[in-house]
Amino acid sequence: MHSQTKFCKKCEQILPHEAFSKCSGGNYLRPECKSCGNKLAKKRKELRSKFGNPPSNYTCPICGKNESQIPTGGGRKSTKWAIDHNHENDLFRGWLCHTCNMGIGSFDDSIATLWRAIIYLTKTKIFKGRSYD
Repeated sequence: MHSQTKFCKKCEQILPHEAFSKCSGGNYLRPECKSCGNKLAKKRKELRSKFGNPPSNYTCPICGKNESQIPTGGGRKSTKWAIDHNHENDLFRGWLCHTCNMGIGSFDDSIATLWRAIIYLTKTKIFKGRSYD
């Protein structure tokens, strides 16, 4: 019997399911393989060590929520804030709430894709019962 395979979005290799960790309570496999996940965890740890935590009065630059308005992230060691970094050059970008961090991650940090999402939402937004362009 052949093992099922999955594409790792970080190293861009097709690997067996066993090479991926589970997420969402074990319902899904993570988008990156275990090897890439370990490298990402190490980079996040380095950045957190270097940049510490955001100031106590910090608000997410995307949604504008402060620490009391956001839920704690999903992991057992998680905090209210996710350390955001550029995945191409590993440079620190700042702190985001987990929801916004997952949102831009879902769009692969692509400005073009985010613009298309804005255009889509703008075109399909209902205002007084009518769509507007």
